[in-house]
Amino acid sequence: MAGAEQSHRWTLQAKTALVTGGTKGLGHAIIEELAGFGAIIHTCARDKSQLNECLSQWQKKGFQVTGSINNVGGIRAKPTLDCTADDFSFHISTNLESAFHLSQLSHPLFKASGSGNIVFISSISGVVSLNPSSIYSATKAAMNQLARNLACEWASDGIRANAVAPGVIATPMAASVYDDHFKKIAIARKPLGRFGEPEEVASVVAFLCPLENPVSGLLDSRRAMAGAMAGAEQSQRWTLRAKTALVTGGTKGIGHAIVEELAGFGAIIHTCARDETQLNECLSQWQKKGFQVTGSVCDASSRTERVKLMQTVSSVFGGKLDILINNVGAIRAKPTLDYTADDFSFHISTNLESAFHLSQLSHPLLKATGCGNIVFMSSISGVVSLSIGSIYSATKGAMNQLARNLACEWASDGIKVNAVAPAVIATPLADAVYDDDFKKVVIARKPLGRFGKPEEVASVVAFLCMPAASYITGQTICVDGGLSVNGFSYQPQV
Repeated sequence: MAGAEQSHRWTLQAKTALVTGGTKGLGHAIIEELAGFGAIIHTCARDKSQLNECLSQWQKKGFQVTGSINNVGGIRAKPTLDCTADDFSFHISTNLESAFHLSQLSHPLFKASGSGNIVFISSISGVVSLNPSSIYSATKAAMNQLARNLACEWASDGIRANAVAPGVIATPMAASVYDDHFKKIAIARKPLGRFGEPEEVASVVAFLCPLENPVSGLLDSRRAMAGAMAGAEQSQRWTLRAKTALVTGGTKGIGHAIVEELAGFGAIIHTCARDETQLNECLSQWQKKGFQVTGSVCDASSRTERVKLMQTVSSVFGGKLDILINNVGAIRAKPTLDYTADDFSFHISTNLESAFHLSQLSHPLLKATGCGNIVFMSSISGVVSLSIGSIYSATKGAMNQLARNLACEWASDGIKVNAVAPAVIATPLADAVYDDDFKKVVIARKPLGRFGKPEEVASVVAFLCMPAASYITGQTICVDGGLSVNGFSYQPQV
């Protein structure tokens, strides 16, 4: 990586963690992932023999893990009309109350450390309807909302809370609950065409846990990251070594941070900008840092120049491309009634059409690698209403949906597509567009109580491009300090 600052944001060295139900399935994979990044872990399980066996294996691997006996998580798959009062109580106490109570009990420990992370292992059944059990699904939806509430309520205590909602994952529990017919139907519904692996969920949990991570945060990544992990298999999942990437608008703000983050993980990058002087200055700085970055002048709002850009990229990278970051964007902040036809065309061509067209042009290059990644740089204004411009917001909402469509349409070509939706980030664009009163109001709405930093967005982009994120596609990930989940917060005066 570039240096100590990036290393600090991507480590769990000496962090303490409690992982409930850690002896099998997702829990076991989470322990191995966290321990591989240097965390010191305590886990619990119902089966003492199984716990002791796992502790022995982890000791041999050099992991720092202790354990005790406890009971977490379960499902009784039945039609709703067949569920009894006991079934209801079982799901509530096992899946929801246990998570709620453990969060209460852990609060003073988190607060004492000055910072903390809670990750609820939820389920996709808490987001969309799945047949196995309506009560189970209800507990997972409750868990998702609990994460939102705690993220807002406990932000002032330095505690972040998130939920991870896997689809059907290849675990012993899934094998025992779901029959072959269900599995066949579930796989047919998945654009990626397979069940996830436990480590593909564990990597998301691990990413959410560094204390400077913005979602509610190694030395040289090509050497130190591998050294900080348990072994070569894990290190290969957390690297971008020799991956090729096009980052549009990479000379300032979030784009500049993305170039530095990807390059720090070993990616070979081409970027573009309208200002040739600024581009050459950045290329010179990156060369001094040892980054492999080339660049060309391009106005991404021009169809002709986009075609020329992709011809250059194809030539530079030998007809293949691993990563496309559609970062170019602009805003004219006005009330809706003041917008002109030119304003509308400007936003559509710069923010939406450029991303759509570059995705089209990059498709054969991404397909040629067999494992391509597209990340759209969207905005929280495409998720919730912000008074910054209805046309701008509409282009970002369209971008989020475009990510969902392409994720499904191009999955069979080995291409994953996601969108990252930042709130107001401390960039030159934000300084130019937003006045002090606007900034004050926005900060008051953010549970984390501050603007994000460009590198906090860049880290999410980098993660989505890694093999560690191989089961994430079609998602819009909000990097907003909790803004999008904060409906109304009131603390009574004492």
